[in-house]
Amino acid sequence: MTNPNIPDDLLAKIAKKMADKCWWYLGPMLKSGPRGRDIVYRPDVLKDANIFSMCDDPDDFYAAGHDPNDINSEGRYRPFFKRCLQAGNPTAIYHEGLRLVTHESDIQGAILHLERIAPRNAAATLACAILYICAGNAHMGGVYLRLFGSNHYALESEEARDICEEVLEDIKKYGNTLKYTYANSFLYPECGDVSTPECAEMCYMRSRLFNNLCNQCYIWLCAKRISQIL
Repeated sequence: MTNPNIPDDLLAKIAKKMADKCWWYLGPMLKSGPRGRDIVYRPDVLKDANIFSMCDDPDDFYAAGHDPNDINSEGRYRPFFKRCLQAGNPTAIYHEGLRLVTHESDIQGAILHLERIAPRNAAATLACAILYICAGNAHMGGVYLRLFGSNHYALESEEARDICEEVLEDIKKYGNTLKYTYANSFLYPECGDVSTPECAEMCYMRSRLFNNLCNQCYIWLCAKRISQIL
């Protein structure tokens, strides 16, 4: 049980410090009774909770209906994940966006989620740009690429490449393999400062069996691959 002599606000600060290290540390307080549960579920505790380890496996937080053979099942941590989502936890918002586009083919719903934390969150900003490009909205794709460039890193930088890889690997975790849903609607921005790099097609052909070493066109290549995966 939680100590009745500790005020709720102080207990919430303790819970927040634990949550910021790892959401798993909240387990004992969550199981201690109604008071501990209410403290853990406070939005100020969950908003910045470190839930990266939970989100490493999408099966832990998928929604009911993910498995067509059992429409009533959901991920074992889905209820906790949803509370983090409602509290505005950026990690939960980002991964819910990816879940929507991969498991429910809801690309617009995914974009709406990701836009909640863009342009502050680099991965979400780049994911927004890529999903708009996949959906054929080159204008908004260009808007978010510029936001990424102005708020985070130059589009041709090594850091941008690393974040592209992060988004790509996160999408791969959901198990989608070469559905090609958006391959035909793929439309990269062509508006002066943001346009298809001249080397894109050549690097794409050369890199099919190898890693693409060109940062100049890496975002284009990453978007192209994601359009094929989805």
